[in-house]
Amino acid sequence: MIESMKISESRSKGGRPAKGTAKERMERLLNEATRVFLEYGYGLSSIDILAREAHVAKRTIYQHFGNKAELFGAVVHRLSDSVLAPFPNLSEDTRPIEQVLVAFAQQLITRVTSQEAIGLQRIVIGEASRFPELAKLYYDNGPARAIFALANYLQHQNELGVLELIDANIAAEQFLNMVLGELHRRVLLGVEPVPNSEQVKCRINSAVNLFLRGYGYGCNNTKE
Repeated sequence: MIESMKISESRSKGGRPAKGTAKERMERLLNEATRVFLEYGYGLSSIDILAREAHVAKRTIYQHFGNKAELFGAVVHRLSDSVLAPFPNLSEDTRPIEQVLVAFAQQLITRVTSQEAIGLQRIVIGEASRFPELAKLYYDNGPARAIFALANYLQHQNELGVLELIDANIAAEQFLNMVLGELHRRVLLGVEPVPNSEQVKCRINSAVNLFLRGYGYGCNNTKE
């Protein structure tokens, strides 16, 4: 989709024509949009400011995103891409389930607790009451995508007899909550800094072990 987008070379007020391929121009636009949202917040980030900082015409933003909320959704979507990118065919991953879950959890924690992600989440929390569409766009483009991808993988493992699931979506939600839980809440509130690699590793291993035991892994399977 991004590859097919063509940003107008027209000048916006205070801007200049963007150069490079369509994909590169779109990446620059999303980079600048992310910076503007983090700097101004959602409420104070206008299309005028976004167009000026990204050096594109306002109609470019309207053409490809429709409005500011959709642009914010695209920013979040790109962030969730960074979580899912290492797992392009997650449901078909043939590695041992422990390895897959550990890798997925590691990527999730790394991205969700990044400075950029935390900043965007704080914006959503602060603006959700005034801009309810913002919360839905954030959820659909972020958490829901991770849950969907993981649920498909878990359902496949269930069909193979590796796990004993009643509802793959619930299982996926439970796993993500186990991995993030209070760790994410504390980082989001600024109560604690992002944990170091050893703390993250310990948390992930504990969550994976508990999750697999809870869903019958090992009962009918011999772990290597």
